[in-house]
Amino acid sequence: MKRVNLLEYFELAEALAKARQATSVDTSKGGSIYISLWALPPKLSAFIAEDNGFGTCKHAAADLAGTISSWISANVMPNDTFSPDLFEKDFSSWQYSEIPRKIDSFRSVFEAESHDVDVYSVGQIAIYKTQALVSNASHVIPDEIRSEMPEEAIKEFDDAGRCLAFDLPTACGFHALRATELVIDAYLKDFGVTKSMKSWNDFIKAVQDLIEAKNKEPKPSQKVGAMLDRMRSLDRNPLMHPRDALDAVGANHLFSLSAITVAEMIKDARRIKAANVVPLLAANAGSDLVNEQAAE
Repeated sequence: MKRVNLLEYFELAEALAKARQATSVDTSKGGSIYISLWALPPKLSAFIAEDNGFGTCKHAAADLAGTISSWISANVMPNDTFSPDLFEKDFSSWQYSEIPRKIDSFRSVFEAESHDVDVYSVGQIAIYKTQALVSNASHVIPDEIRSEMPEEAIKEFDDAGRCLAFDLPTACGFHALRATELVIDAYLKDFGVTKSMKSWNDFIKAVQDLIEAKNKEPKPSQKVGAMLDRMRSLDRNPLMHPRDALDAVGANHLFSLSAITVAEMIKDARRIKAANVVPLLAANAGSDLVNEQAAE
């Protein structure tokens, strides 16, 4: 999957039209022919190199590019050297007639093959720009939050965005929930929970056990616990049912809700990490003090 740059096709069409017009006259000076042709071979080469779905017409494009390059080298720029005399020389149409014939051949093959090449235009989804959804949907999450997410979760959000852009709403929901699950796992590890979880029920129970535990601080915020439990019961569990599916509106909602929930977990985890830093700093400070006293 790649983004199609329509401007490149427009510029290729312009170059072809310019070359076709310049080589359709009875006589022309070498310099005029060169000016009308020199930019076409690089554009044809770029078209050939691009993964754009075309096949047969690329052979015609390569043939045309080779013919133009050979003609320029043989007639107006020998050894890539500028020659004022050759630029001022008059050429008859029979001397360059092969070029317009091959331009017409490329056009015919391109036109025929265009009927079998699928190019789609994807409209904007909700408030999201299509290009952003396709390339980096995880950027819907602020940079300072995303930098603390597992790489696997970021990839899942990017995949969710692509599914949302290409009208695969149920797949979008799966990827969004997978991203959330990966962040839940990291979130619980910040509280020292390292056992393997097999389901969202396990995740939610672990969070609730931490919240309800006595004489244990810090605890997960009740807000995060409620958000996760709500997603489990109203979004995750129903979506796992084979007869349930999301529509575009539901996918957009779940994608946004997952991003918000992930952001809340990351912010809550920062509180936990900050609480753990204080004892560590105190311990380190005490250690340094002992060492200094010993040195004295």
